[in-house]
Amino acid sequence: GERLLKTPMPTGFTRHSSRLLFIWSNCLPFALYPLLGPIGTLPTSLLTSYAVLGIEDISVQLEEPFDILPLRQFSNTMHDSIQAIASGYIPHVIAKTDEKI
Repeated sequence: GERLLKTPMPTGFTRHSSRLLFIWSNCLPFALYPLLGPIGTLPTSLLTSYAVLGIEDISVQLEEPFDILPLRQFSNTMHDSIQAIASGYIPHVIAKTDEKI
């Protein structure tokens, strides 16, 4: 588990996918123009590129969750809260009695 977490994700993979999507998004209108004409090409290209680039952004965040998402602050806050609860906790001890009920 720990070895997997410490293994860095190759930056070339992320860089390559970003460049490929940039080129694809710029070529998309040329592929859509014969099918949709000048009116439909722009909105279709924008919506499709927005959706695909959004999925790519989510994948980058999932690849490196500890660098992008505020998980460190979240875990520190949880630790502090648990320590606060634990410091005020008084265990209830039931004393043994020899009396029979």
